[in-house]
Amino acid sequence: MIRFQRKKKRHQYILIGGIFVIGGFIVVGSLYKDNLPFLDKVSWSEPQQVSQLFSTYHENIILKNKLATENQEEANVYKLEHENKAFKKILKTEAKVKAYKPVTATVIDRSINNWNNEITIDKGKRQGMKIDMNVLGTNGVIGKVSKVFPSTSIVELISSNLRTNRMAVMLKDGKSVNGTLEGYDDKKGNLIIRKIPSEAEINEGDKVQTSPISSIFQGKLALGKVIKVKPDEYGLTKQAILKPSSNFNNISEVIVINSKKQW
Repeated sequence: MIRFQRKKKRHQYILIGGIFVIGGFIVVGSLYKDNLPFLDKVSWSEPQQVSQLFSTYHENIILKNKLATENQEEANVYKLEHENKAFKKILKTEAKVKAYKPVTATVIDRSINNWNNEITIDKGKRQGMKIDMNVLGTNGVIGKVSKVFPSTSIVELISSNLRTNRMAVMLKDGKSVNGTLEGYDDKKGNLIIRKIPSEAEINEGDKVQTSPISSIFQGKLALGKVIKVKPDEYGLTKQAILKPSSNFNNISEVIVINSKKQW
């Protein structure tokens, strides 16, 4: 109550001060009108001048508030449109993996320090989450559940360079070719596939999926496409640079499905 009274008094002082300033400006204008040509257009003799100034000030406030409201409404519309598009994509992806009992979840936390390693979702043990469940974005697999709590879970992303983050993949070149996802280039945003047989004919543009021989991930989940192929450092196998099908910097909604060993 005391704080409110102090704030009220402060506003009164500002208002009174503003009146004195405007009034002083009018008086000075009346006295020095002949010496200040730019004041010729102002009618200082009219007593309603102060009222007009306050009226103009009030109108400016109304216009600013109206503009701020319109900008906020425009931002809200854009947000709703963006969320609607994302939701439609999630539903389409969910329909493709219906056999794996999909559960839609929302990302509620992502640490700057662990940006490429993990995210937190709003589903946990109470919603049926289990360790190693596969996690998909709108365009393909993005990780697996690594920790489960009552109402939340931690998802380890395939963009993580942790040693625990390894997975068998399958490349398509007319026949299946196996390799291993073993790294992520955080500067370019590309995945690194190693241990590809040296005799395999891998080409740029080839699609890459999770392998049916994986012990955790369901087979044939989209990962991305090959953008570069080169021999490994020893020349015994090949290495492929993969442009992921999912954008790891923009993850808001995900789909969680049963892991291979839970199926």
